[in-house]
Amino acid sequence: MDVLPRESCTAVANMANNCLLLEHYPQQDRIRYRPFAWSEHAYTFGVSQKWTTYREVVPHHIHLVRRCTGGGLVSHLEDWTFAIAIPAEHELYKADTNLAYAVVHQALLECLLNQKLPVELVLHPLSPRPFKAPDQCEAHAEPHDLVLKSDGRKVAGAAQRRTKHGLLLEGYISRPLLAGCNWNKFEEDFPRALGKALNSPPVVVKSPIYDQSDHEGMWAKFNSSAWNQRL
Repeated sequence: MDVLPRESCTAVANMANNCLLLEHYPQQDRIRYRPFAWSEHAYTFGVSQKWTTYREVVPHHIHLVRRCTGGGLVSHLEDWTFAIAIPAEHELYKADTNLAYAVVHQALLECLLNQKLPVELVLHPLSPRPFKAPDQCEAHAEPHDLVLKSDGRKVAGAAQRRTKHGLLLEGYISRPLLAGCNWNKFEEDFPRALGKALNSPPVVVKSPIYDQSDHEGMWAKFNSSAWNQRL
């Protein structure tokens, strides 16, 4: 499993880089893990959601970008985010959708429990998910999400996309809900736990160099009204 450097980027660049990770990574047979941060406060929303639904409630000075994965609206102000791309040949690509969430979040759970943080996996939805406010996606847990044991508040969630290139999973972890977390330790532990779960030992690599046309084209896509406002 290739472990990329953690970079801080704009919302457009982060979404473009995650899609490049899936579609244009130089070694398509490798699992790749990309932790990333945000250089601006932004919201992202799922590929099949309506732009107007969220633009009406997200302040207009805050960037709103459509992901290539599913899910609802997520605020990226105080979260830890990561992307994992899994080749089409891997058994997890061919497995049930819920299994991918389960495998990744079980590795995540292991790392947080090692720090004695009070979290657990959800086996069934806690409540329905009607849209009410910008953070509702973060407020309602789905199967295999992580929540606080004390009150069920959602700690971590993810969204997926499957194409001929493989499986992309984009995940986030709420930092405010894990006030006692040593994030430096987590940054080291999580790739090891993922590598073990995916049977692919982690190898630290440099940021990939993409073809310029692929890079520019992907950035232009996620920056365009044609993509963000298409529904």
